[in-house]
Amino acid sequence: MAISGILASIDHEISQLQQARALLSGGVTPPAKKRVGRPKKVAAAVAPAAAKPAKKTRELSPEGRKRIVAALKRRWVAKRKAGVSVVPAAKAPAKQAKKRHISPETRKRIAEAARQRWAAKKAAAAALAK
Repeated sequence: MAISGILASIDHEISQLQQARALLSGGVTPPAKKRVGRPKKVAAAVAPAAAKPAKKTRELSPEGRKRIVAALKRRWVAKRKAGVSVVPAAKAPAKQAKKRHISPETRKRIAEAARQRWAAKKAAAAALAK
């Protein structure tokens, strides 16, 4: 067999393998990379939610609104007569916490302990440097 015949048969086998690969890879899609973050909405998951009927909003009649306003006014009048503060809790001035103070003796004790720690650290560094 001549070299040209061998090369022709190899080329024929390569083309057959490429066709087989194309057929196999065309039917199977490679797995998608896992994405970071919240997954996007799928159209199938959104469709059932859209099929629900919208809730009917209730409207308040003018007479009902007047009754509510009158009841609120009566409630505020009763609170004012009782002497209860009418300022909501969120707007009331916040109670300031007492400031804590360190006695001079404690301050000296803390400072001396810090000096001793730094002295020990410097001594250890000097010992390592030697």
